[in-house]
Amino acid sequence: MLQTHIDAPADAGRPAAPLPDSGVDLKRYLLWRVSLFALAIGLAAVAAVFVQTGERLRGHIARTGSTVENLLAAEVDRPRDSFRRTVEGLDLTSLDGIGPLLGICVKVEDIYKRAVIRRCFDEGEGAPAPVRAVLAALLGPDVAYRGVIGQYPGVKVGEFTVTPDLDAAARDAWSRIGMVLGMTFGILLLNGLVVLPVRRALAPAEQILAVLARMEAGDLAARMPRPRLIELRRIAAGFDHLVERLEATLAARRQLAQRLLAVREEERRHLARELHDEFGQCLASVSAEAAFIGARAERSDPSLLPAARAVSAVTAHMMESLQGILHQLRPVGLEEFGLAAALEQLVGGWRRRQPDCQFHLEMRGAVDDLPDELTVSLYRIVQESLTNALRHGAPRRVAVSLVRDADGCRVTVDNDGQGRAEPNPGSGLGVLGMRERVEALGGQFDLLPLTPQGMRVAAVLPVAALIPVETSHA
Repeated sequence: MLQTHIDAPADAGRPAAPLPDSGVDLKRYLLWRVSLFALAIGLAAVAAVFVQTGERLRGHIARTGSTVENLLAAEVDRPRDSFRRTVEGLDLTSLDGIGPLLGICVKVEDIYKRAVIRRCFDEGEGAPAPVRAVLAALLGPDVAYRGVIGQYPGVKVGEFTVTPDLDAAARDAWSRIGMVLGMTFGILLLNGLVVLPVRRALAPAEQILAVLARMEAGDLAARMPRPRLIELRRIAAGFDHLVERLEATLAARRQLAQRLLAVREEERRHLARELHDEFGQCLASVSAEAAFIGARAERSDPSLLPAARAVSAVTAHMMESLQGILHQLRPVGLEEFGLAAALEQLVGGWRRRQPDCQFHLEMRGAVDDLPDELTVSLYRIVQESLTNALRHGAPRRVAVSLVRDADGCRVTVDNDGQGRAEPNPGSGLGVLGMRERVEALGGQFDLLPLTPQGMRVAAVLPVAALIPVETSHA
């Protein structure tokens, strides 16, 4: 007898794994990288402005101190009483012209360390307090020029201190920082202008992911959109071509699987006829001969009567076994009376053999006008499910449900048995046979545990499986 087997995919019946979400979003990547780069450049430029301002002020005070000292000496040497050793009357008018340009503050003390004059020559508006505070902390109290104010003939009348005008320096630094911030803002704006067209170009990526999700769920009729970006358009076209080839390959595989199943059923049907016609007739003849020998032995030679009865018993047992084999090869009444009657007979037979188990059969929809290959497959699925449940699970209740509606056909077999403690349940030849039948018809097969115990065999067949093979491939 020809043996056929169709290899099921390794992941058949398992839920599809979700698409991975980890990775780099190009739009966010560009936005964050360029933004961080612009902010880093801006912060570095601001820091450079403060450092350069501090260095400039240090050098400027060192160069300006001697000039201020000469101007103050000239102002003190104006004609006055030579016996008056004081800085009274000193108004720093000699610095009015150059002071605003130098950006300095001058403090004058008399010989008793009393502050006489404290003056900054810049008359601009107040500087930003944070910028002034940063400059003050950066320069510290040591950035200053200290000198002596003397009067002829070499008499000390006071001291002076030249310090940077922090308000003027802060305004100058703030103006340069404003330029830096403007450049940083310009880079950020340019980044946004770059990200917008990239985002529009990659907008079809969401549609592509949606199509991939549909294909992952089994909808191979889904097709990729055609983005404006030429690279994505080529990828989408190539992917659609691969899906079309995969769809054609799967269709050819299902057609071949259906053909193999049809050939196997036809072989079983032929073998059943041969066994019934040849082997059955031989057993019937042996049974008749044994009966004849028993009748003659009873009259003429009673010693042969036990042997004749033994032959009759063995023949009857062989006839019963042959009937069981014929029923397994080709269900009685499946072709003549339809699927509903065959399932009722199948469940009724188990009900008689297993009186301690409750059997429930539910059928909805027109199940008797299904294609022959689908009818046989449904019957085999229920037959194998009942056999596995009652052989291995010792259930107290078994429920069989067959439903045909607008979405296709669904069959479930539930049992509350203990089942077998297997590391990989559903790996037996019976389950593999059911799985290959369902997949050959383009359906989905599942073997699921029930709560608190038991197993469920579920097969869902699409509408396309309800169309005969000759019609669907015409």
